[in-house]
Amino acid sequence: MRTLLDPAGHPHRMRALHLSITPLVGAPGNICRALQQRPGVQARWCVLQPSVGSYSKMVFELDLTWERDRDEVIALADGADVLHLHNFIDLQTQDFAPIDLAALWRAGKPMLRHFHSTPQAVARYMRSTEATVQACPIPKLVIAQYPERYYPTARVVPNVVFAPANTQRQRPRGATVRIGYAPSRFNPGRAARWDTKGYPETCKMLRRLQASARRAGVSLEVDVIEQVTHAESLRRKADCDVFIDDLVTGSYHLNTLESLVLGVACVTYLDGRMLRTLYEATGQVDFPVINVGLEHAHDVLLNACRDPESIHAIGAHSRQWMGQHWPAPTVADVFLGIYRDVIAEPRASFPRRFGNDEIGRWLSVGGDDALWAARRPHWPQLAPEWMSKTRGTLGRLLKGRG
Repeated sequence: MRTLLDPAGHPHRMRALHLSITPLVGAPGNICRALQQRPGVQARWCVLQPSVGSYSKMVFELDLTWERDRDEVIALADGADVLHLHNFIDLQTQDFAPIDLAALWRAGKPMLRHFHSTPQAVARYMRSTEATVQACPIPKLVIAQYPERYYPTARVVPNVVFAPANTQRQRPRGATVRIGYAPSRFNPGRAARWDTKGYPETCKMLRRLQASARRAGVSLEVDVIEQVTHAESLRRKADCDVFIDDLVTGSYHLNTLESLVLGVACVTYLDGRMLRTLYEATGQVDFPVINVGLEHAHDVLLNACRDPESIHAIGAHSRQWMGQHWPAPTVADVFLGIYRDVIAEPRASFPRRFGNDEIGRWLSVGGDDALWAARRPHWPQLAPEWMSKTRGTLGRLLKGRG
C-alpha cells in the first residue's frame, strides 16, 4: 500500500475535522479511523446531536460531541487543513457557532460537503429546497449508494467498514442456517422510494420462508435484529450464515458492507445504476452479494438454504473480496487524494459525471424508478392498517385475559 508523500518526499501532514448533525450510522467515524491510520494524518469528528431520534437506542462509537467538547472543536476547526461537512451542514449552518462556516469559506478555507441522503431528504430535514441543496458551492462528495444518482457534480466515495476484532462467531457452523435481518426503518416498502427497508413485507416473506422450509425439511432460523446498539447488532450479525439488507429499493447500505467483511453471505437487491456505481467506486464488476429482489427472495433463499456449505463458501469469499478490493487503507487514500485536490483548488467543483438532460435523467434515475414501480405489485400484500391495529388490540386483550 503506497504512502502519500509531500513534494519533498516526507509523509504528508493533514488535519481534517468532520462535522455532522447526527451520527449518520457511524460513517464519519469510520472514515476518521481509517484516515488516522495513515502516516501524518489527524482526523477528528464532532457530532452535534449524538442521541437524536433512533440514535437514542441505536448507539454508535463517537469521537467528539459539541456539547461536551465545544472548545476543542473550535480549536480544531481553526487549525484544520480541510473541513469535512456531512449531509445537513452548509454555509448557513449556525449550530457550531462561533465557528462561522460562511466566513471561513470567504477566507478560502478548504471544505467538502459529503452527502449521505438524497437532495429531497436533505432539503426536507433542513427546511429548504432541492435547488438550494444542489446550488451549495462547497465541492460535493456522495456515498457510493443510491444518493449518487442525484448529485451529478459530486465525487463518488465508498463508505469505510472495519471487521471488528472482538466480534467473532459464537456458534459452530452446522446444518441449520441462520438468516439475519437488521432494519433501521420499519415502514412498508411501498411507502417511499428510498426511506424504507420494506420491513413488514420482508418479515412476511421470512415467515413464509420458515413455513416452506419446515415443509421441505430444510433447517433454518431467523434473527430479526431491532433497536439494539451497533455493537450488539454486529455481534448477532457475525452469528448469521445469511444476512438480508434491502430487498426493495435497489441499493445496498452499511449492513451489506458489514456483513461481507464479517464473512456472512449477504442478500440485497442492486439495480442497474447501483451496479454501475459500484464499478465506478471499486473498478470491479463482481461485488459479492446475492442480488435478488423481494419478489423472488423466498424461492432463492429456500434454494440456498438447502446447501449450507455453499452459503459458507460465499461468506468466506465475501470476506476475502472486501479485504482485496475494499480495504480501509485504500479508501482512506481516496479521501486523502480528494483533500489534496480541494486544498489546491478550494473553489473548484468536481467534474460533472452525467448530464442533466432527458437522457441523463433517464439513465441516472428514471429507468430504475420505472423498474421499481413495476416490481411493487409482486411484493407480499399487507393487511390494511386499520385491520393490523384491530388485530393488535384484540391480541393484547386476549393475552391480558390469559
